[in-house]
Amino acid sequence: MDLYQDFYLNIELFHPEAVMPIRSINGDAGLDLCVCETTVLKPNTLTKAHIGIKMEFPIGYAAIIKEKSGLAIKGVEIKGGVIDHEYRGELLVLAKNKSASTIIFETGNKIAQMLIVPVWTGNPVLVDSVNKNTVRKDNGFGSTGK
Repeated sequence: MDLYQDFYLNIELFHPEAVMPIRSINGDAGLDLCVCETTVLKPNTLTKAHIGIKMEFPIGYAAIIKEKSGLAIKGVEIKGGVIDHEYRGELLVLAKNKSASTIIFETGNKIAQMLIVPVWTGNPVLVDSVNKNTVRKDNGFGSTGK
């Protein structure tokens, strides 16, 4: 079965400066998202960055918005980055500048990347107790190595 046989990603560019999300290199996991207007990230501040697009994709998928590694090393962190298939509003990127310097994104600059991923859309089941017969059991936080 082809997981993506019925997949589509429809993009509406509704802002005159919006840029179509694309992969920098064919086969990259993420689609680059660019700001559609100059965006200033002041130190230790959360800022909404306008991308100028709306999108549509099928149930069973979600869009995950993450930081690009080159920006992460400069202190840009992306927050609140899960978009459900039913959302039809403007795609915004919530960015936090964790550095001590102001960071400016000019119109058309890349600010984040978007991954479209399959998601489980079932419902949880309430049980009296979960199965504890596993190798890990309830050990976590580094329990499998140094």
